[in-house]
Amino acid sequence: MIFLRKLAKRLAAAVNCCLLALLLLTIYMQKQLPDRYSVVAGEEITFPPGYPIQTVRPTAAGGIQAAQASVGDSYQLDLKLLGTIPVKTVEVNVVDRKQVTVSGAPFGIKMFTDGLMVVGMSDIPAAEGRINPAKEAGLEVGDVLKTFNGVTLTTNEQLAELMQENGDAPIKVEVKRGNSTFSAGIQPIRSTGDDQYRLGVWVRDSSAGIGTMTYFDQNSGLFTGLGHAVCDVDTGDMMPLSNGEVVPARITGCKRGENGSPGELKGRFTEEPALGSLSANTTTGVYGLLRSRTLYLGEEMPLAMKHEVQTGKAYIYTTVEGSKPQRYEIEIEKLVMSEEEKGQNMVIRVTDPALLQKTGGIVQGMSGSPIIQNGMLVGSVTHVFVKDPTRGFGVFAENIQENAEKTLLSTKKSA
Repeated sequence: MIFLRKLAKRLAAAVNCCLLALLLLTIYMQKQLPDRYSVVAGEEITFPPGYPIQTVRPTAAGGIQAAQASVGDSYQLDLKLLGTIPVKTVEVNVVDRKQVTVSGAPFGIKMFTDGLMVVGMSDIPAAEGRINPAKEAGLEVGDVLKTFNGVTLTTNEQLAELMQENGDAPIKVEVKRGNSTFSAGIQPIRSTGDDQYRLGVWVRDSSAGIGTMTYFDQNSGLFTGLGHAVCDVDTGDMMPLSNGEVVPARITGCKRGENGSPGELKGRFTEEPALGSLSANTTTGVYGLLRSRTLYLGEEMPLAMKHEVQTGKAYIYTTVEGSKPQRYEIEIEKLVMSEEEKGQNMVIRVTDPALLQKTGGIVQGMSGSPIIQNGMLVGSVTHVFVKDPTRGFGVFAENIQENAEKTLLSTKKSA
């Protein structure tokens, strides 16, 4: 009898453990799986290996069956763990398969900020002692100065001229911090070091560098590259884009990546005219319109939906010498479907011996290199793992395309 009681307790404990595990797995899947999907007409959602999810297709709004949906339709889909435990109901939009021209070529970026970004603060030596007027007014590193007494700020030199013309009169600045904007009053201080009026801030008005182009849209002229935002080197904050251009570039050398020390492609801008203009700086890369097609543009390919990407063998197109990309083999080791991780959707590992020999893996400057799998563009390279240069992150092509459509719509409205 005692044995049976102990056995019953053990069975109950085991059942409780299983139920807890299922509950935790359900909660995990709720967070990992997106609320919205896009599918091509006639196709179905699939999930990567390791996702024990099955779909149940109810009748959509308006009576449309999922199997009968056409481009422009949408329907709901119930996702269930092991086919029985409800996880969430998601929205599915039926879309056309996007065709894009993949690149992998290097390009130069010249961009000017929308306002002046505060990248540092320093006390000013004055007759009253060391003072920081900007800090006393509540300014912080990462803020963007938009106006100076109503004058729109565009360059560092302009701010310096306005400061000296203003003298010791109080200044009103418009400041952008994150998604909010506010006004601040600052009292300038005359520095005893150089006899100039100062605010106590270091500001930046522009940035330049080399990245890799991901793809080009032959119909709209829109291009995208880099795979991640252009961020300030000092603050790490995304630089607000006012305007900019893309120019031809050549890769002239490479510093190999080592454990704990990221490598870097070395390049230069060429003397050729600008290729086009920049329109947006976003978490999934930079976007713009090409005026010239002299940049290498490769094969036209279909763009994959995120649910079509799989772990396993894939390729990247990237340039480690000159201006024409080559194809190198990689492995997609992990997929992250969560909408909260739009810039880190894949963990990739370089397996190609030729690329490993040249670069040690992923290096700075390769960001934006298109990732190809099963004849489709599935994403682009974004970052390298500092402790392991053979591995890094990638972003889904579908997430890149979402921002491309927003950029194109915004460009048309401004035109």
